[in-house]
Amino acid sequence: MSFPISVNLDESLKVEIHLHQLYLGDRDRHCWTYLTRGLQTHQQREMCLSLLVDDEADIEDFPKTPTKMFQLLAERTRSGRAVVSGESTQLAQKGMFGFPSLFYVPSIQYEGLPSVDNYLSLILVHREEYRYARQYGLTRFLSRLGKFCSSFPYPTWNTPARPSLFPSTTQEHSILSDASHVLAEYSYAHQLGSVLQFQLHQKDAGRVKKALAVIQQNQIAVINTGLSPRCDASLYWQEGQAFPGAYAAQEETSGLLGGNFISIGFSQFSDISIEEDGFSVLLSEADWDSLHQAISNEETYGTELPDGRQFVMNYLDAAESSSARPYNPVAVWKRLEQPAALAKTPEPEPEPEPEPEPARFNVRTEFYDNLPGAGSINQDELRIYIERLEATIGDAMSEETDSFVFQLELNMTPGGLANVRLLSDIDLNPDFEAFITGAVQKIEPCRVTSEIQIRVPFQINQE
Repeated sequence: MSFPISVNLDESLKVEIHLHQLYLGDRDRHCWTYLTRGLQTHQQREMCLSLLVDDEADIEDFPKTPTKMFQLLAERTRSGRAVVSGESTQLAQKGMFGFPSLFYVPSIQYEGLPSVDNYLSLILVHREEYRYARQYGLTRFLSRLGKFCSSFPYPTWNTPARPSLFPSTTQEHSILSDASHVLAEYSYAHQLGSVLQFQLHQKDAGRVKKALAVIQQNQIAVINTGLSPRCDASLYWQEGQAFPGAYAAQEETSGLLGGNFISIGFSQFSDISIEEDGFSVLLSEADWDSLHQAISNEETYGTELPDGRQFVMNYLDAAESSSARPYNPVAVWKRLEQPAALAKTPEPEPEPEPEPEPARFNVRTEFYDNLPGAGSINQDELRIYIERLEATIGDAMSEETDSFVFQLELNMTPGGLANVRLLSDIDLNPDFEAFITGAVQKIEPCRVTSEIQIRVPFQINQE
């Protein structure tokens, strides 16, 4: 059998099935990618679906279900129900490959495929993931997925073997929990140095303008944006994380840091900051009026704070096409220089008091020993869990000045964290031990399929 294979669904629609390879983890993997040809004639962006080929599978035996699904989508499109980036579809009762829902997202360009510029890729999701994305925004979910799969900005390949990112319904104490969301999937918010830029697409302008019109003083509007294809890094946050961080492409070129949302409001004092995995902008009442006027006139707007930080809003033309970002198989963790704020340059003060370093520099994990049950835990989930432990203990010990080392021994079962022990070569205060173990037990552990024991060394104030 010779790929690509073309399947004619009707006189105006066909699906091409391509067999290609992509690098994943530590090796090349075969992948089937289904590309539609003909949806554009019905004012619908073309679509693609990528499926990893199981190691034991016959590479010529590609699944036929996706072609049937594209035929159903084409029928919906002909009846005037086109879908756009950020929207979702609930699948039939049996779902597809074990997934009950899917999201439509901008495509990623894999080597060996025709151009997928302006294509929508289909990402299959679990029920808990669908609910999470609906509550906290699709961009936040995609950043979770990208970091979990170590793929920047997110993977568009699908596999039935991928577990749910959330074991059950997840509730986070977040700025997004109770906020009124405005979906602006064509717009972007990103930072470069001390400049925060909000690129508002004309397709989103009406919704954004309507949301801002009802805001009163000390209120905010939360705008869920897309991730700009020019960004090298994306803000990442989850509950329990002490300071903002980012996951990034291995090779950075633009230096742009993307956010999953931007919150905008007006107050007595102006400020620009990083809030969780997004950007927060508070404007003075005069600047607020100027921003409204600029949006109404579809004009560029900019303001500068006394310390030199800037906020700029400009328009993206409605005709601007979407370019597919090249596939990046490796995502690296990036710690931000200044937690909870954009780069600030405070005005000099006479004899300023030295500021303490953030707690995350005070506490450091060097490595962990994977004891019994090495195969029952996802290493990406374990790494995220350990980062949360580090952040939590760092907060608890921000005032600690002594230098010492201890280990946390964690016994985890499929039901949760079974036991926590503190191990050290020195005698530790019992109250300190109780405090640390209590703090650790409040953090939801990563999932395991059988009992496992992990020992994590912590270095406190070590040079």
